[in-house]
Amino acid sequence: MASETILYFAYGSNMLLQRLTDRCPSAKAVGVATAGYHYICFGLAGKDGSGKAAIVKTQNQDDKVFGVVFEIAQTELADLDKFEMKYKRNDNFEVVMDGQSLKTITYYVVETKLEIGLLPTDWYRDICVAGAKQHSLDADYIAELEALIVRQDADNEGHKYLLNLA
Repeated sequence: MASETILYFAYGSNMLLQRLTDRCPSAKAVGVATAGYHYICFGLAGKDGSGKAAIVKTQNQDDKVFGVVFEIAQTELADLDKFEMKYKRNDNFEVVMDGQSLKTITYYVVETKLEIGLLPTDWYRDICVAGAKQHSLDADYIAELEALIVRQDADNEGHKYLLNLA
């Protein structure tokens, strides 16, 4: 009997299938989606002091975050929670995919935990861009990610997720 699955809305670095399947081996992309009334920032402090992706709720109807909906095994959700331990999980997160509203699970950060002035590392930004390109997200959105100001990290050249990407 196949295990039950859930729908997970990934944004930022988890859009890259290779990275997500390291965390959730069952992950399969379902499609591109947007989360309205949200914007993406890089204000969550990583262990190294760099900025990690977070989504923030707004009141502006023009704000939206592009991401990818993945189907993952329910049994892998606890593993994903461990990787996303600095985030809060929303089990009823609404996105729009193919013109239809869809309930998914995603992770967000309480605004009081966000820091101003953090920069993502070059490799982290590159993973976000690679995931966006892998799933053919909106070209303007990809350009915004590519234009992020980053801090250089000596591990950039050898980061395993950036090797052998087509």
